Amino acid sequence: MQKFSQKGVALSLPVMISVSLIAGALFASVPAASASAIKETVQLSGQTTYYGELENGQPNGRGTIKWSENKQYSGDFVNGKRSGTGKYINQYTDADGQIHKVVYNGSWSNDNMSGKGTQTEKVTQMDGTIRSNEIQVGAFQKNGLQNGYKVIHAVADPDYSFTYKNGNEVLNILHSNQNLVQRWQNGELFSVSYQNGSIQKEYSMFPEDTAAKERQRQAAIKYLKGITAKITPHLQQFEKLSKQVPLK
Repeated sequence: MQKFSQKGVALSLPVMISVSLIAGALFASVPAASASAIKETVQLSGQTTYYGELENGQPNGRGTIKWSENKQYSGDFVNGKRSGTGKYINQYTDADGQIHKVVYNGSWSNDNMSGKGTQTEKVTQMDGTIRSNEIQVGAFQKNGLQNGYKVIHAVADPDYSFTYKNGNEVLNILHSNQNLVQRWQNGELFSVSYQNGSIQKEYSMFPEDTAAKERQRQAAIKYLKGITAKITPHLQQFEKLSKQVPLK
């Protein structure tokens, strides 16, 4: 049998093959150093900093960009732009001294909110009381809600605003967040506006001042009662979301 020797050490060919296979298995079980993403900190401009994965000097992969102490995004980047999924937070003070806190968590494309996501905005007055609290859930496009639900709870009368939209179908309701299905069936909501293509129906809880307008109001209530089964899931979703926007 052929043997290989060096400096007095001799190994037969079968033994060398066995040792080689064992060593190969051991090294295969250890992840290559290049598989670990390298994260770096970069000063992009002014106060804007980035910490995360880079490619060709641009954010690419997972990372966090901070424009200021109260404004940042953490999530996916592609060629320097927010694309994929991520969370955006922006807190600022308006001209009246009210503090706005905007949070969006969801899909992004080319630096825009795009795809499924959830956005909230809370407005706090200078004395610490919350003036309004809002949530939007659904499909976003170019930083705006394209299809889905929006619920606003505010210091107002009535204190809730509900919106559902899906293509040409748009539903707007002003009322409290209690017993929406029952109120819909009874035609007792503060105000309702419903549009679906060429169909447009609206009413308020207050009788009209002329007989003709009152007939229109009653006709709208009758029509809307007739689509209760279709609208009920939206009313239930309104009530569910309303619990996520307390004024406290």
